[in-house]
Amino acid sequence: MSDDQKLPIKMLNDRLLVKIPTSEGERRSGGGILIPATAQVAKRLVWAEVVALGQSVRAAEVGDRVLFSPDDRYEVEV
Repeated sequence: MSDDQKLPIKMLNDRLLVKIPTSEGERRSGGGILIPATAQVAKRLVWAEVVALGQSVRAAEVGDRVLFSPDDRYEVEV
């Protein structure tokens, strides 16, 4: 399979596939200090866009923005 071909992704049950924007990594403090993505803040929630969802998901649609805890995720490379 060549690099330009893509496999379809099908989420099962109540799972969501989300894409975290690259802008979510770095942020600026109120004083203008750039805080890198590697700086950990306890219980910081993250915004992401829904890319795919399982058949049992009722409260979200593809394209929605969702807020979730980074501790409750499985990271995959697509």
